[in-house]
Amino acid sequence: MTLNLKTVDERNVVAIPEDLAQRTVYENLTVPLFFVYRQIVAAGGQAIEGRTFRNCVIEGPAVLLAAGGVRFDGCDLGDAQGDIRNLLLRPVGPRKVVGAIAVRDTTFEKCRFFGVGFTGGPDFIDHLIQALGSPTA
Repeated sequence: MTLNLKTVDERNVVAIPEDLAQRTVYENLTVPLFFVYRQIVAAGGQAIEGRTFRNCVIEGPAVLLAAGGVRFDGCDLGDAQGDIRNLLLRPVGPRKVVGAIAVRDTTFEKCRFFGVGFTGGPDFIDHLIQALGSPTA
């Protein structure tokens, strides 16, 4: 897993494609995560699953629930203001997270995230903290 924590300074305003639910690969798009999720749910899905995002800007506000098989390769997770934990939320319930966008078996390659928080099981959160290092002063 390779990640980058730079601030996302530039974002292109683009029209949101209406075929997001039918795609399995998203390339060079600026797209709000909720729009992808909403179109998938409208088409009968329950999660963003089995997708690949390449060189995309993924916008919030949103909380991405890594529900298994989610990879981030060469991504900028957003402005953590010196502490990766600012981007992470730990679930407090034992079995469910309400209000987060579930993502499974999906790869993000060289994507930039803006206004997105991340949650998942303890292993996912601990791995991100370990992989990205300790807070900076």
